[in-house]
Amino acid sequence: MTLLDESDRRILRALQDQPDLTLRELAAVTGLSHSPCWRRLQRLQEVGAISAKRHVIDPEAAGFEILVFCFVKITHHQRESLRAFEEAVAKVPEVLQCYSLSGEYDYVLQVIATSVRDYEATVKNSLVELPNVQVINTSFTLKRVKHTLNVPV
Repeated sequence: MTLLDESDRRILRALQDQPDLTLRELAAVTGLSHSPCWRRLQRLQEVGAISAKRHVIDPEAAGFEILVFCFVKITHHQRESLRAFEEAVAKVPEVLQCYSLSGEYDYVLQVIATSVRDYEATVKNSLVELPNVQVINTSFTLKRVKHTLNVPV
């Protein structure tokens, strides 16, 4: 991605704080005129600095009271094995996020469930069936201390 200048950063900060700004309002807030603001916004979308607007749903409000981090070791580390695991985990709806790791575990998954029994079903029906899974180490969260989607631009 190209480097961001201060005008790009003003746009990003404004959109994080007020995602429903109209283009006219965004231009006013960032000190840009309409056309340059629109061009910058288009470029930021094209380079992937921002994605399409969407509503963020609170999992607890939707009945998912359990948030779990699953640390996964896989059996084989060949490129095809890694690809197979990553493609399969992407299809499990209860897995909100998946990151490849360095260190003791190969991946960490953020998994939601409506109950401990629901999580157990996800493990038995989905997670242990993922390709090349050797070990799953589960940590249940007790309390959310910080949660933000804002990037300090």
